[in-house]
Amino acid sequence: MTTPESQHPGILTPDVTLVILTWISFFSLLIILHRFAWKPILAGLKEREDYIRKSLDDADKVKIQLAEAEIAKGKILDEAKEKANAIIEQSRKAGNELAGQIEGRAKKSAEEIINSAHEEIQGERERVRNALKKESAQTAVSLAEKILKENCDTEKNRNLINQALKDV
Repeated sequence: MTTPESQHPGILTPDVTLVILTWISFFSLLIILHRFAWKPILAGLKEREDYIRKSLDDADKVKIQLAEAEIAKGKILDEAKEKANAIIEQSRKAGNELAGQIEGRAKKSAEEIINSAHEEIQGERERVRNALKKESAQTAVSLAEKILKENCDTEKNRNLINQALKDV
């Protein structure tokens, strides 16, 4: 007697032809993929890897160049600061020298003005003294003249007046 189970294979029992066909299709697909897809995919991946590696190397070079540029910038800034400080110091010195020269000129001018004023005062004193002497002499002469007019008779008065005129 045949049982229905023996006529149809079960799910768990594989059919030999099906297994052989599966293996054949798997290996043929593997060969086709290896020949036509796997090599181009690997070549593309290799190309992509090289591009990424080159990009990373370029980025490292750019970082190094940037660091060098920062160092150069720092040196340039330091040199510029030194030059600016030197210019400022030189300007201060020139300003101090100029201020000293201006102060010296001002002192000299003030001394000249003071000396001129002293000379002018001295000259004015002499002029006033001379004017006072003249005025005193004129006053003495006019007084003597008045006295002479009143006492013209006496010789003694004339001698006295002449003596006074000689003293002046």
